[in-house]
Amino acid sequence: MRKRSFLLLAGVAAIVASLVVGPAATAGPERSSAGTVVFIHDQEPPSLRPNWVDNTLYATSLVTNNIFLGGMIRDNNANWVLRNFASKPKLVKRNPMTVTFQIHPKAVWSDGRPVTCNDWRVGGWQLFINPANNVSTRTGWEDVRSMRCQGKKGTVVFKKVYADWETLIAGNGSTIFPAHIIAGQDFNKLFENSIPVSNGPWRFQSWQKGVQITVVKNPRFTVAPAMKLDRVVFRYITDTNARFQALKAGEGHAMEPQGQLQIADFLKDSNFKVESRAGFSYEHLDLQYGPKGAPALRQQYVRQALIQGINRPQIASALWQTIAPGLPTLQSLIFKTFEKGYVPVFKKYPFSQAKVIQTLKGKGCTGGPDRPSAGNDSIFSCPGVGKLSFRFSTTAGNQLRALTFEIIQRQLKSVGIELVPRFQPAGLLFGTTLPSSDWDIIMFTWVQSPSSKITSNDLYGCGGEQNYMNYCNRRVTALLNQTAVNLDEAQRTKLLNQAEAVMVNDLPSIPMFVRPVFAISNKKMKGMTAPTTLEGSPWNANTWTIQ
Repeated sequence: MRKRSFLLLAGVAAIVASLVVGPAATAGPERSSAGTVVFIHDQEPPSLRPNWVDNTLYATSLVTNNIFLGGMIRDNNANWVLRNFASKPKLVKRNPMTVTFQIHPKAVWSDGRPVTCNDWRVGGWQLFINPANNVSTRTGWEDVRSMRCQGKKGTVVFKKVYADWETLIAGNGSTIFPAHIIAGQDFNKLFENSIPVSNGPWRFQSWQKGVQITVVKNPRFTVAPAMKLDRVVFRYITDTNARFQALKAGEGHAMEPQGQLQIADFLKDSNFKVESRAGFSYEHLDLQYGPKGAPALRQQYVRQALIQGINRPQIASALWQTIAPGLPTLQSLIFKTFEKGYVPVFKKYPFSQAKVIQTLKGKGCTGGPDRPSAGNDSIFSCPGVGKLSFRFSTTAGNQLRALTFEIIQRQLKSVGIELVPRFQPAGLLFGTTLPSSDWDIIMFTWVQSPSSKITSNDLYGCGGEQNYMNYCNRRVTALLNQTAVNLDEAQRTKLLNQAEAVMVNDLPSIPMFVRPVFAISNKKMKGMTAPTTLEGSPWNANTWTIQ
């Protein structure tokens, strides 16, 4: 790594007073062969079974989206692009809501079996509604009354209106599986270490655990231009410094990194192309309402103290200025800053350390400081809920998240609130800890698409399938449920704004900022673009080339 990168880190370390990160791991000597792109990533999938309770990692979708390819995908501008569909699905009737779709006549699995409507019926609808399957969400599929198949043509009849029908039927994001492979199998045990077939541009070849996953060109993929590469190797390096060092050393060609300060070095290096844009992803802190979380977090005044004790604009300025200048603080949990309908409702909680102490003392909390102090070691205890000390969970090995935690920890400690770090590997954090609800505060990014807001009831509705914080407000739930069955975008926006006007008072989560997405590739590689949605940068991997 170049010296100026270390100076950059030293500057940030001064902001947080002290920064402790693990030593950089030594990257292996592997080099790519002709026709191969080595894609460096920070998180290794726990399995190859996507969209399961124990595997909701974005890292998994980077591999599997081009193996379990849907009828349509979203490009890097979030527009629909046809893949295994011959045309876009059609809403042909509103009562009962009926949708038809037509699969491309050339769509086949890599073993020669045709891709048919039955893959959507057995490998989609029936799989996701089966209570024995530990899927991450059944939203949408549970609203389907019937699916009639005639070869490659399908007709879906819904029990009620489902506003995000197009995403559901498109099957993008690894939600359609091969019916002839999964029939009669225990899906909770399938695709643990390998995938036998593909209907996308690449197919699985091998997995060296702890090191890399290799996918190779699928010669039977003909519904779009064939993949130009022979293979893509996903190389997993958990240490932040080591990842960027490996890319600099030519041990990889491409990276879709989370925001890290080392990106600034690549912006100045003519040997690399760096593309960045705002994505449908946002960094946030979820606060646990359930019985496994700290009782204090169920008190509104404590949650208010947390958000007002964190200087979110300062964090964005201090840590992101060199790689994403002008990054605005996100003041919504549903809309991104660039979306129509965005209302900055969380702006009502400006940073104020004096207000935090005043609020806590006003609620009878004792033992904390009388005024904010950088050297404070006194932690508040509050009536009926005890000491304001919380476990703070996030992913290990991510330098910028470690820096963010350092700043938040120091800011809150200065007003008498303690955070205890609980950093875990991504597979453990998202596969076990997050769905267990056994945490207090957790920081991570939701990677989404333009239509994700339609199913916000999944995240914030009472009993929502991905509402791991156990937040429940009946008024909010009613509004979000209405959104999910409303086909009018303007009316949906109004309902979502109404729901968030209530949510902002409850403070189930603290929004931080829209996550900029980055794609870095060396000059030998062409075609990679920064993604805006959960499709990921390999959305157009069939066009990638290497010199």
